[in-house]
Amino acid sequence: MSRSALATNLVLAVVVVLTVAVLLSLGFWQLQRAEDKRAVMQARDAQRALPALQLSSVHQNLPEFRAVTVSGQFDKERFWLLENRIHQGRYGFEVVSPFVLPGGDALLVHRGWIPGDRSRREIPVVETPTGLLEITGYIDAGSATGFELSGASVDAGWPKRVQWLPVERAEEALDRPLPDVLLRLQAGEPGMFVNTYQAVNMPPEKHVGYAVQWFGMATIIGFLYLLHLWRQRSTGGKGLE
Repeated sequence: MSRSALATNLVLAVVVVLTVAVLLSLGFWQLQRAEDKRAVMQARDAQRALPALQLSSVHQNLPEFRAVTVSGQFDKERFWLLENRIHQGRYGFEVVSPFVLPGGDALLVHRGWIPGDRSRREIPVVETPTGLLEITGYIDAGSATGFELSGASVDAGWPKRVQWLPVERAEEALDRPLPDVLLRLQAGEPGMFVNTYQAVNMPPEKHVGYAVQWFGMATIIGFLYLLHLWRQRSTGGKGLE
């Protein structure tokens, strides 16, 4: 076998090893994602099997996914519209309103999805129940409010249209402290619109399916490389000279 053929073999071997390593790492990453999703689903099911907590203070322990019932009233004038939320192919917004407890504490309540004007020329009419209410929802801890890019613009008046609502931005707008949780209303509760929330946006089975694809690609590449070596050996390397 010539020196150039050996060099070609070496380069090919390096490319194959690196490619297979990347594909295997992607496969194992998808398996880990599937395991993480299973853990989230188990935690959700365990919490939702428990009776709803009567929430008297936003400073008490609020486990994620736990159902809670709280009394108070919505801030009718001030709320946020989370933009670019697509539901069943339709453009719309998710509505987040402050809910004020009798003692003066407040928390953010996610009221579901409403259709909107894709051109953004018109703000949808958001009807908010008034007076003292008792509502029930599930605790979504912290991450539900997402993040925003530095320097993101915010409407001066109300309602405010934003991509995401970090609790710090909400505190600044309301000029009051808020717990780093979001109360997601149950379907049928006062002030609730369309419930589109899923704790897990991709089931574990889909991650496993992706892992199988990555592992399959790694297997095929490895097989083809071994087949190439076998053919090269059987021909004495003449195919590369």
